[in-house]
Amino acid sequence: MPVFRCYIRGENFPGSLAGESEPIGFYTTRFVEAPSASDAELAALESLRREPEFEQVRPEDRMEHAQVYFEQVEEVPLESGRGPGKGFTFFQMGT
Repeated sequence: MPVFRCYIRGENFPGSLAGESEPIGFYTTRFVEAPSASDAELAALESLRREPEFEQVRPEDRMEHAQVYFEQVEEVPLESGRGPGKGFTFFQMGT
C-alpha cells in the first residue's frame, strides 16, 4: 500500500495544548499508509484524534472553530524509512 506524507496545519485549538491561555495553531507532519491521497487525509486525521495531546482536552475547552488543513499530501517511496511522525510546532493565533 502507498505511503503518504501529510503536512498538516491546525487553527483555533485550545491554548491548553501548549500551556497557553489563548487559542493556538499547530503544524505537524504525519506519514500514513493508504490507498489514495484522500484516504491518507482521513487516516492522518484519525491519527491526530488519537494523539495524547488531543485526548487530554476537556470537552468544555474544545473550540467550536478549530479546523485542520492539509497543506500538502504526497506519496513517498516505501523505502524512505519514515515512521508515522509525531510532535507539533505550536503558534499563537493572530501572529
